[in-house]
Amino acid sequence: MHRTLEPGPARLLVIAHRGASADHPENTLAAFAAAAEAGADLVELDARITADGVAVALHDLDLDRTTDARGAVHAMPLAEVKRADASGGRGPRQEVPTLAEVLELLAGTGTGVDVEIKNLPGEPSYERGGAAIVEAVLGALEGFPGAAIVTSFDLSSLRTARRLAPEVATGLLTLGAEGPEAGLDLVLEDGHPWLLPHVFAVDRGGDELLGAARDRGVAVGTWTVDDEAAIERLFARGVAAVATNRPAIGVGARDRVAAAS
Repeated sequence: MHRTLEPGPARLLVIAHRGASADHPENTLAAFAAAAEAGADLVELDARITADGVAVALHDLDLDRTTDARGAVHAMPLAEVKRADASGGRGPRQEVPTLAEVLELLAGTGTGVDVEIKNLPGEPSYERGGAAIVEAVLGALEGFPGAAIVTSFDLSSLRTARRLAPEVATGLLTLGAEGPEAGLDLVLEDGHPWLLPHVFAVDRGGDELLGAARDRGVAVGTWTVDDEAAIERLFARGVAAVATNRPAIGVGARDRVAAAS
């Protein structure tokens, strides 16, 4: 199993945010297949857990926004979640996929996976440490032949992932309002190899942030950028990974920067 993600001039990473979600329903097999076809290095998906303990790809706490059903996914068994249509009227019916189904789709494509664990303080599904969702995610990743990284805004979930599977790359997500330097201190303290601030925070931290992370062996990625020129600038500055809803343009930007380096 390929677990390590080694960034560098020869391996700048394009991460397809919720799949190729600009053109396909987010967090669906159609979006993930299109992202792999576009040449994305990783697809990013949001992992939540059903009432019967299965990790599924869904951003929100509930089904209301992205499907024709209603209700909190953590209160539903998988069979009920599967009855929802996640197409949003964009093409044929799409189910909410399980993480295992996404990994089966990606196996052999050369595209890896960035699993964002959705275990957020203040939500009714929150569990400090995220043992249930972390174990479900790590269990699904067993045997996946591609690159994998587990990310989260919840530091306690990342700590659980590091404890249970230290060979799996982990990354801390931070928001634009948060100082990226504080995030760097946290990943250094816990040994997470990736820091993933919002693009506003990367811009605010500037080359000083990127240099400090590089000197300490931490890779910096960012999210979510859909402007091709902006993606190219970020890669040229030394950002190791960029998440985008438009992976095809991200691949073009990445390739130009890699060719020039």
